[in-house]
Order: sequence, then structure tokens, then C-alpha cells
Amino acid sequence: MKFKELVWGTFVFKNSSRGDPIYQSLGTDKEFLTCLQANPSLKDFERLRNFLVHYGVPWAPKSLAEQYLSIWPELKPHIQKLSGESLVKCNLNSTKIQDEIKDAYFCINRVWGGNTVVAKILHFFNVSLLVMWDREIYSEYSQGKSGADAYLEFLKAMQKEAIEALNDFERLSLPGRLEEFLSHKLCYESTRPLTKFVDDYNWVFITKRWPRSIPDLLTDLLIQEKGKQLASI
Repeated sequence: MKFKELVWGTFVFKNSSRGDPIYQSLGTDKEFLTCLQANPSLKDFERLRNFLVHYGVPWAPKSLAEQYLSIWPELKPHIQKLSGESLVKCNLNSTKIQDEIKDAYFCINRVWGGNTVVAKILHFFNVSLLVMWDREIYSEYSQGKSGADAYLEFLKAMQKEAIEALNDFERLSLPGRLEEFLSHKLCYESTRPLTKFVDDYNWVFITKRWPRSIPDLLTDLLIQEKGKQLASI
């Protein structure tokens, strides 16, 4: 995935979702995300359930927050061992990393909802590493596998895409980190995680099958920094 392809996909998503306030209120709330990794409360899990309700899973059971709280002691060690890992730097070929991701996936999957719900919830326990998916994206990347095995293959594919976009961004010598730069250009009030930008891209081109052709107009709308234009990427 080239940087300008990521820009195009995330630009379409931003304007399709009216700024995606439901996600932004959670995915950029540092205090909330820290609590999720350390000692989440019932209120924190209620916020996750409410996210699901507003993000494509309106039938989420009312007891879901209590169910998540009940599995937290089992889920906690796996989440904390993944703390500090990021999508672009994590060694996803490491057996230890794979086992922690799989075990976390299994814990959440035993509660309710299946693959889509698991990935949406898992993302918030480490927004720097774990990427969400939906049914269409799952079908695109599962490669005949299922559950946690399919999710690991998906993460490896997303890592490859993210690294390619990051290398492209760095080659352009644009200021700051990729996610900071893109969040600013797309007028998000707080920095959106790179993992969510990757999800936005997938939603536009896989879930919604948006045309991938990039309009010349995007050059003027988004990137004019230090004399470098998107058309030259």
C-alpha cells in the first residue's frame, strides 16, 4: 500500500463517516486505553459494548460488559504481555507473540459475537498493534483459515501494508509521524492510530468496494508540504 493510497482511502472514510466521532472518543482516549490494559472497570467495558452497538453490532447483549469483566483475570496476562508492541515493529513470526494474540483472541471469543466482534474489541486493548476487521475484510484475508489463525494471517498482511506506507511516507521527508501527519491533514482533533487508518482503508476498498483510482484533486486537498506534492509519490 503506497502512502497516497492510504491517504485516498482514509480521506474517503473521513468524509463518509462524518469524522467517526464514536471511534475517536475511545480510540484516542489515553486514560481509557491505559485502564483497559491495567485494571478496567465495568464502566470501561460498558463503553466497549456501546461502541459495538454504534459500530455495526446493535444486537450486542446488555450483559456483555459484565461478561467481559468476568474474563478479565484470564485475559489480563496476555494483554499485558503485548503491551508496548506496535504493528510496524512487532515480530509476528515469534511463537510467543503469536500465542499471546491467539490466547487473547480465544478469551474474548468465548464470551459472545464471533470473529468480527472479537477483532473490534481486541483492538482497544492495544490500538498500536491490533487491527479491526469486519465480515468482508475477514473473507478477503482469512485464506481458508478461521478464528485466531485467520486473524494472525490478517495482522501479518496489515503489517506489510503499514510498513510499505510508512517507508513511502519517510521517503518523502514529511514532518512528524505518519499517523500524526495524516490526522492533522484530515482534521481529526486527536491523533488517530495507524491501525485504525489501515482499517479505514480496508473498509473503503474492501467492505464498500470504492473505486481505487486516485483523483488528481487529492493533491490540492491534502498534501502540499515542503514543496512536495502527492502526485509525485
